[in-house]
This record gives sequence, C-alpha cells and structure tokens, in this order.
Amino acid sequence: MKKLLNVLLSVILLASSVAFASQAKTSVSGDKKPKDTVTVIYNVNIHCENCVEKLTDKLSFLKGMEDLNISLSQKTVVIKYDPAKTDEATLVKAIEKCGYTAEKVNP
Repeated sequence: MKKLLNVLLSVILLASSVAFASQAKTSVSGDKKPKDTVTVIYNVNIHCENCVEKLTDKLSFLKGMEDLNISLSQKTVVIKYDPAKTDEATLVKAIEKCGYTAEKVNP
C-alpha cells in the first residue's frame, strides 16, 4: 500500500511539473532558441511491470531528463535528454544501478 501511494504521488508530482514546464515554455517570447535535446534507445533486460516501474522511478528524476518511454514488449527504453545537463554514460549508469544491462540501439 505504501509503495502504491509513493508511485501515485510520484505520478502526480511528475504530471504537475510537466504541466508547469509546458506553461513556462508558452509564456517565453519567441526570440529564444529552442533547447537542444538528444534521443537514445537502449535494449534493456526487463521482464515485468515491476522492472518498468523501477526504471521509471529512477530515470524520471535524473537531471536533464526531457522524456522517457519504456516498452516492456520490446524491452526498450527511449530517453530524450538535454546534453548540457547529462550524458549517455550517466544514463547507462542509472539503468545499471537498477540491476539491468543497457545496450544502445543504432537507429
């Protein structure tokens, strides 16, 4: 029950921060350059929904994280991040800290 409440609270906080960020972006004048982002895809040895939750909890709050999509059926993690705030080595290290291996998929 406690874990479920923590997950729900995390989702609510993440949703509210995304909503706030999207409002902030729309209020900025158009003379600023859009943020540069990089998207990477990793094959990860996940096998259940608990794996997905574990990775979501850990990766969602990494500095520089812009977007995260985890596919259990394809066993992939797609990460969009700001290279000024983080790098691929940090992302891989975070995945490995959760107990999984990450192999980069070449597009």
